[in-house]
Amino acid sequence: MWFAYIDESKDDNGLFIYTALVMDGEKWSPAFQRVKAFRRHLHEKYGIHMALELHAWKFAAGKGKVAGRPILKPERAEIFREVMRFIAECKCFVVVSSCHKVEQYAFERLMNRINRTAQAKEKNVLLFFDQGEEAEITKRIRRMRVHNPIPSRFGTWLDSDATTKSIPLERCVEDPIFKDSKASYFIQLADFCAYALLRMERPIESRTKLGYDTMYEELRPVSRRLTNPSDPKGMGIIR
Repeated sequence: MWFAYIDESKDDNGLFIYTALVMDGEKWSPAFQRVKAFRRHLHEKYGIHMALELHAWKFAAGKGKVAGRPILKPERAEIFREVMRFIAECKCFVVVSSCHKVEQYAFERLMNRINRTAQAKEKNVLLFFDQGEEAEITKRIRRMRVHNPIPSRFGTWLDSDATTKSIPLERCVEDPIFKDSKASYFIQLADFCAYALLRMERPIESRTKLGYDTMYEELRPVSRRLTNPSDPKGMGIIR
């Protein structure tokens, strides 16, 4: 069984990012202990509160009191990159991301890729989302589990000559599980990944001068090019 912790990020100009932090459910406990140890490291090194929700865009913008002392934007950028490197090096996760100008497409393409990969590996997947859009996300997943038309990459499907084929989300079991991100280190990490991709795809000067446009590149070791071989970044980003 896989667990997929999913969060999204977006900008005002209409780009939507969804990122899934995928892990082996049977290894949840050691993964949690590694993440908890990393949060303890951030507390000991920077004073960042263990129980604090790390919300990516607020953290990067310098908002909120995250520690017992002020942590200014340049130091926050260093910490942000350290978070990315932890995800890449802790050997607990695979990161899968999608981006599109249409929010529904970004969502559905990520779900389809998770499902197809799980089919190939003969795994089932539990989906975890941040709280806030429970009804809409549950409705989408239930619909895709029954009828999920996928367009053929080659124009038509070989077994039917139809332009689309329904491939239900049969590997995404049960309804999605919604957790308050304040109480989920894993969703917080997914949020950081999604924001890092947003700043790579839509850089803004105030963040680029601090290196946020290259943060997502740190995840290359846990990205899978086969997810989308045509991704110009070579990181399997679904576009």
